[in-house]
Amino acid sequence: MDKGNLERMADYIETIPQEKFDMWKFRTGEKVDHECGSVGCATGHCTVLDENPLPLDKSGDIDFLAWSKEFTGLDPDSDEWLYLFAGDWAAVDNTPTGAAQRIRYVNRNGVPRYWYNEVKGRAPLSYF
Repeated sequence: MDKGNLERMADYIETIPQEKFDMWKFRTGEKVDHECGSVGCATGHCTVLDENPLPLDKSGDIDFLAWSKEFTGLDPDSDEWLYLFAGDWAAVDNTPTGAAQRIRYVNRNGVPRYWYNEVKGRAPLSYF
């Protein structure tokens, strides 16, 4: 886990206006450059923090999962990645502040024991 890059993400996410943020989708539109410029989630917006070329999938779109794995050091199938970036957050806490706080919480404490219940809205949020 790259705690430095995760902290950079948290700082940047807090600057995203709510109307431009949605945990359900990486981005809207077909932009394939670093700057998002559309509604998107924590991962979609934060590609702007990386100066390296963005990985593309077979259709020529950004491979956000591959980018996220490289930038954060977290496997998209891991509990950490799912707790931080799962689209299910859109129904529970779909805010840039919440996304930033989750990142900071994981950097300090690791993933909460009952993280899955938080993501599903069945347990209190541990990061506030």
